[in-house]
Amino acid sequence: MEQFKKIYSEYKHRVYFFVKKYVQKEEDIEDIVQEIFMHVWKHMDKAAQIPMEAIIFKTCKQEVSNFYRKNKLLFTFSEKEIITGEEETLDENSHEELISKVKRLLEKLPQKTRELFIQHTIKNISYSQLARENNLSKTAVSKQIHKALSFLRGNLH
Repeated sequence: MEQFKKIYSEYKHRVYFFVKKYVQKEEDIEDIVQEIFMHVWKHMDKAAQIPMEAIIFKTCKQEVSNFYRKNKLLFTFSEKEIITGEEETLDENSHEELISKVKRLLEKLPQKTRELFIQHTIKNISYSQLARENNLSKTAVSKQIHKALSFLRGNLH
């Protein structure tokens, strides 16, 4: 227990700010941080073989990815709503305007970022497959898709 308290006090702020770079809502950040430290608690016995910092920040990346996957933070063009964390029903005109705005914003993205984003979100191609097909790492694919999501979220509101 003492070892965990020491780890928690040493890493809690770094973990929090790491997650905050990728997630906006405070309650989501707190949930993710809690999941990270629950994982650390369960795997403390591996700390002798693997540096604790490596375990913590690998877990951070996995939990942020899980958050996006679980919450399906994707843009869907086939529904009458757009999912960006907050769902709102749109009338037909608002829906068309929103789709038009998303399309215009997508055109402003760099071509490779736009292609990766569309392939992942619209065509449901996994990061692994995109990485293989484009000769990139999964991390690079993730960063490009996150960049596109952040740009769209920032410019849609």
